[in-house]
Amino acid sequence: MIKLIIQITKVIITVITVLLLQSCVNVEWNSETISGNGKVVTVNRTIAEKFNSVSVQTGLNVIIEQANTVNIEVQADDNLQDHIFTTVKDGVLEVYSDVNIKNAEAKNIYIKTSNLEEIRSSSGANVKSDNKLEFKNLELHSSSGSTILVEVDSDILSCESSSGSSLEVKGKANILNTESSSGSNINLENLIAQNGKSSSSSGSSTTLNVVNQLKADASSGSSIEFISKPNSLIVDKSSGGSVSQK
Repeated sequence: MIKLIIQITKVIITVITVLLLQSCVNVEWNSETISGNGKVVTVNRTIAEKFNSVSVQTGLNVIIEQANTVNIEVQADDNLQDHIFTTVKDGVLEVYSDVNIKNAEAKNIYIKTSNLEEIRSSSGANVKSDNKLEFKNLELHSSSGSTILVEVDSDILSCESSSGSSLEVKGKANILNTESSSGSNINLENLIAQNGKSSSSSGSSTTLNVVNQLKADASSGSSIEFISKPNSLIVDKSSGGSVSQK
């Protein structure tokens, strides 16, 4: 009976999240819609300012590669190039479009950089890594139906998802912190962490793999699952939240 209530709660929260997400996306995205012309070109973007964070929005696809040099290339239909922006503001590389892109042959941004401290995705954007990102301290944030799919090797890794977004990471980390909410999903099944702290709420779900100590707090119809039982497990559950071994 309890499991049924949890599942019903998740469905209700997910439906509400999707409706709110659609409303937010319609407001946030420019009302103008442009279709790609099918003629794909690749343009190198010159960035003079330094950045340690990347923020991706408006349904664009970003591929991040750790490299010794900084390089940014935009691969897109040529009539879309002027509508895709790659600008640095306060140390953040902002990648976004000023129009709603429809039926594009390509809308890919390739980013090479030696170090990042933060990666953010929102408004249906997609971010993935082209190689293992060996960044010492890394924060990952996904929201508004966006996705992040990366491989990392970090000392401290923080993952936060909300509003129906999805975040999947593989690799390893010494210290792991996660926070999921509003029907979102964090999948760290293939990330081995030594110690972790996980919080989930509002119908969201988190899967993780912690070796030593795990502190898990699940509430409001959300769930936290761990692959193998850690040496020390501290659990706090409320309002239909669940913490269990997968």
